[in-house]
Amino acid sequence: MNDHLLRLVKSVMEVPYPSKCPLCGRLGESPCAVCVSQFEPHDPLVEFFDEDVLTFRASLFRYRGVVADAVKALKYGRHTSLVEWMARQLELAPESLGLEYDLVLPIPIHWSRRAARGFNQAELLAERLSPSPGILIRVRKTPPQVGLNREQRATNLVGAFQAHESVRGKRILLIDDVLTSGGTARECALVLHAKGATEVGILSFAGEPFN
Repeated sequence: MNDHLLRLVKSVMEVPYPSKCPLCGRLGESPCAVCVSQFEPHDPLVEFFDEDVLTFRASLFRYRGVVADAVKALKYGRHTSLVEWMARQLELAPESLGLEYDLVLPIPIHWSRRAARGFNQAELLAERLSPSPGILIRVRKTPPQVGLNREQRATNLVGAFQAHESVRGKRILLIDDVLTSGGTARECALVLHAKGATEVGILSFAGEPFN
């Protein structure tokens, strides 16, 4: 189906079913300009490390308020209409933040969680950055990091990921919807470095304050 036909179908569908913001219910764009105006930028947007398994960690918005609502609406409410705007922000971020990379890898989820949800939100958010699928996979299902103590977080993800040899000599940009403690990103980075990746950094749409 070509672009012209897609636009025609969309315009026809919006007559009986007009688009609306899943965050506030206003008719129009998703998310609407009013909600976007309440998105709080993360401060700092990016932090670089000299001696760490991660070369950098970056988050565009603070994970609270309307931003947290947007992340949850996508992940749990399946409001995929938010993806286009959210993915566009992530597409623009590497150049503006000075993030250098060779491969883009979405943080993977276990196949059982993907089957239940219907998608991996990190893959949807990375789609404008030409991600490389299947290079980093999740081979073990684990409990969510949220709610675990520091010791449990440290061991929960061990052995949960595998990476392909094709990352050797490459700088990797990981993409996720939200970055909290950074434990998942660091475990992915360890696996990628073990396969020969030279640098690994993480970019997320939203994030908690950096520690």
